[in-house]
Amino acid sequence: MKTKNNVQKAVLRFAAVVISFVLISYTVSAQDFWKRFLENSSFGHIAMAMVDSGEATEASAENAAGVEFFYETEMETRLEMESWMTSESNFAVSAFHVEELSDKSMELEYWMLDQNLFQTSVETESALQLEEWMVSTDVWNI
Repeated sequence: MKTKNNVQKAVLRFAAVVISFVLISYTVSAQDFWKRFLENSSFGHIAMAMVDSGEATEASAENAAGVEFFYETEMETRLEMESWMTSESNFAVSAFHVEELSDKSMELEYWMLDQNLFQTSVETESALQLEEWMVSTDVWNI
């Protein structure tokens, strides 16, 4: 019995040590998590905007008003014709095998003509009626 208790205590201590090492490793690896999270997301920009004072934002707005933007027109290089583009052998119809498919003609079956299989009933709707709210000026006060 005494040996069993000692073994249980040893196992619990070992498990506690292993769990503490795991938790410490997670803590060490997550030290820069919030810093990286705020840098790489829009939350960081929002947080920085909320921290800035009103004076700083006014100054930056004044500085931004004086900035000139220069746009550069990007030109693509001209495409050149290559020999394979003009060769008829690459685009000949004979290179492709065209096969026409045809469906079997449809045939009437006996059940298609049996009137007992189809219910032909006419649905009727009740006539629409005006209600008080539809013509009330309180509801439609325009």
